[in-house]
Amino acid sequence: MNKLKLISMVLLTIFLITACKDSEKSKLDNRAIDYWNYKINKDFKSAYQFLSPGWKTNESELAYEQRMGGSKANWLNVKLKSKQCSQTDLCSVTVLVEYEYKFRGAVSRKMKVESSVSENWIMKDNIWYHIPVKKKIGNS
Repeated sequence: MNKLKLISMVLLTIFLITACKDSEKSKLDNRAIDYWNYKINKDFKSAYQFLSPGWKTNESELAYEQRMGGSKANWLNVKLKSKQCSQTDLCSVTVLVEYEYKFRGAVSRKMKVESSVSENWIMKDNIWYHIPVKKKIGNS
């Protein structure tokens, strides 16, 4: 009987640990979509809060808002495409982003495009943060 209790406790512990990990990864799905929805709605101040603390030391909120606001793309919609985690606190998320792109020229045209975007996310203090791909960052 004691052996049965021990096995039951071990199985319950494994189940709870797995459920917690799945729950954390589900939180990541929501965070990635929320991040893009803020960008779609041009709420770059809120989107900035999703960036990793390390990234924020390299790019101010104002610089981020200016960089995002200066995009030639008008983001329209986002869907989660896939997720791959190499560790419990480090994942790569791919989202499918629909956007409208404005071409410059004598006759300005718009074209709807759908593109896959792969992003790195890291969990710190039980919160998932986006780590952007390093681009040229201005001083602000």
